[in-house]
Amino acid sequence: MFSYDDLTAPIVGAPMAGGPTTPELVAAVSNAGGLGMLAAGYYSPKQIEADVLAVLKLTDKPFGVNLFSPTEPGENPEDAEALLLKYREALAPVGEKFGVDLLKYELDIPDYYQANVDWLVENPVPVVTFTFGCPTVETIQRLQSVGTCVGVTVTKVADAELSASRGVNFQAVQGPDAGGHQSTFRVQDDVNELPLEELVPAVREVCALPLVAGGGVSGAEDVKHLLDLGAVAVQVGSLLLLCEEAGTNEVYRKALLNPEYSATRITRAFTGRPARALVNDFVREFDEIAPAVYPHLHYLTAPLRTAAKKAGDESLINLWSGTGLNNLRNTSVPEVIKRILSSNPNL
Repeated sequence: MFSYDDLTAPIVGAPMAGGPTTPELVAAVSNAGGLGMLAAGYYSPKQIEADVLAVLKLTDKPFGVNLFSPTEPGENPEDAEALLLKYREALAPVGEKFGVDLLKYELDIPDYYQANVDWLVENPVPVVTFTFGCPTVETIQRLQSVGTCVGVTVTKVADAELSASRGVNFQAVQGPDAGGHQSTFRVQDDVNELPLEELVPAVREVCALPLVAGGGVSGAEDVKHLLDLGAVAVQVGSLLLLCEEAGTNEVYRKALLNPEYSATRITRAFTGRPARALVNDFVREFDEIAPAVYPHLHYLTAPLRTAAKKAGDESLINLWSGTGLNNLRNTSVPEVIKRILSSNPNL
């Protein structure tokens, strides 16, 4: 079974759903000595298969697949339908500018979770991680029985205790400065504001499992600090967004380098779940009225975000980014990891 001790670079490539994470990015991280992670949160088994096969053609090193735990019944509010309708009405004028009728748009919400787990049991990969919750003991044991190392992304000590009690192999500890979604176990949960440098020791106190730390990592100094706190590896995401191997679209790339987008904040405006993004017009206008309803809100705003991206309008798309964006540059995965390792000669 996979062990973090086997990595020559204690770096994990954060699974970034929606385009940035490609098989090329995953393979590049693994080939550089780290652990690349496929972002399969919204994938079907066919999509996972295609990307896994693509990764296998590019590397013989360990890599992993990340899944989103399903939203449990009762997690969304009783008046979720009314809240979504109100949000539809607020977004409708923006949709009209792009020819998207959000009032008539039918939400198509697929549920691939169990099918994806089944596929990964039948086609084992070295590592599988879960975001937005902890899988059942049965699911964890099924994956482990075929040699897969299982991890869960946690943002709170209580969630770390839960996942440890169910028998996971490791935990990815995510701080509040991370870009993209926070791995809150319940849709309605508020984001834990405990800084990563305090969260890692707090989780360590209640859990003896290997810990991967991530969230707002801006460079080699942060990596060294987190490793000194006892993490076995450090997860980086935003640092990889401008790499040539990433699938980050051009609109997104330009915004990341635009000094006008220097601030980030946690928002539910795009998906209903808390996620850190660059502050653009969409965040400013809709954050306060966005309901905590997931995944429905994600699929509601999806066509609007797609249309805005095609139009080259960065003011209306989800520009996920952590707080460490000041060090972003056009580069490659090997160069990012080389910079981190060269600044830490003991790694």
